[in-house]
Amino acid sequence: MEQSSMEKKLQSINDLLPLELIEEIFLRIPIKHLARLRFVSKLWNTLISDPHFAKSHLDHSLAPSHTCLFLQDKSQAYSVDLDALLHDNTRAISPIYKKAPPVYHLLGSCRGFVLLHGKPQFLIQWNPLTGSSKTISYSHIDNTATSNGEFFALLYGFGYDASQDDYVVVVAYKGKDGKNHFDLCCLGSNSWINLDAELPKSLNLSKLKPYGVFCNGAIHWSTYGVLDAILVFDLKERNFSKIEAIKRDMFRPGIVQLGGCLALYLYSYVEDKTEIWVMKEYKVQSSWTLLCVIPLNFFKALCLSANGDIIGRCRPSNNEIVFYIYNVSGVLLKYVWYRYSVLPNRIQFVVHANSLMAVSSSIKDKKMKKGCQNQKEVKQGNGNRGKQENNLDT
Repeated sequence: MEQSSMEKKLQSINDLLPLELIEEIFLRIPIKHLARLRFVSKLWNTLISDPHFAKSHLDHSLAPSHTCLFLQDKSQAYSVDLDALLHDNTRAISPIYKKAPPVYHLLGSCRGFVLLHGKPQFLIQWNPLTGSSKTISYSHIDNTATSNGEFFALLYGFGYDASQDDYVVVVAYKGKDGKNHFDLCCLGSNSWINLDAELPKSLNLSKLKPYGVFCNGAIHWSTYGVLDAILVFDLKERNFSKIEAIKRDMFRPGIVQLGGCLALYLYSYVEDKTEIWVMKEYKVQSSWTLLCVIPLNFFKALCLSANGDIIGRCRPSNNEIVFYIYNVSGVLLKYVWYRYSVLPNRIQFVVHANSLMAVSSSIKDKKMKKGCQNQKEVKQGNGNRGKQENNLDT
């Protein structure tokens, strides 16, 4: 049987170009196109499916694609391609029922993964693009914490510790002893560590919003009402600190990562507007810069488009979710609305980058487990770490 012209061209490409060069080309291709290229040949599928390639693509992507995942009534999951909103409304929103694990709350995202809260007594690390997931039990915490409805913690944080090449979950909860407790889980080994940590002065758990945002190797939480300060947890050093607030007469601050920088959106008390501030030099107070003034109140910035426009949304109303796209001059470029069938207060959102990264196995490997254990022992010797570790099977 004669080969098709497509097969001949493909063989010719693979013969002419070394595999290393093909990989370099693939690293520069947007992820939505990579998913299709996997079906071109066995060689390309093997290359694109390799975990090392997936990590390299995520690390080197110049313009990562963003998706807004939202849950309707804790049961129906939808995916909104924020980049597609600029071009094609009809393909931007799609259901992902088959990929979505049973979930009750969206807790955060980091490098292509989403952290979910499920029942009974477990968290879920999930890649919405590939559908891979794993569960992490927290039964040992739940048995020592006071009841808090559907949540077992007062603070959640989800991030990536580059020094250990591991994803980390941080939780803070009120124990039955009446004291605040802080625990950390290394997801590569499912190892829970009890942290001997304290919050900076002037900050307490009751003032902080529960969901943290990962940026610059740390997790960040904002306060309710007027912004007092931003709480920071450094994943490498395993300690808390704070970033001083912007002195603005505005309220209900929100934290977001925009273009790789820590950013805030603040609502006006009296004017119908939202200010978006970006910290151009991390942890340098004087580097806070006003990026844009959006002529809408309660505008939640979600991400930046490839050309630097701001994509966000406002409060749902009249059974509609509306996404807006503004340029940095505050000029409305486009808006897209989506109608749903349940009450607005039952909608949950989280924005995540798209990646081909696979969820690690329960025990990542012996080297990772040993590294996490060694770091724990060193920190304990310095008096900066807690007193016990619980290894959990899932």
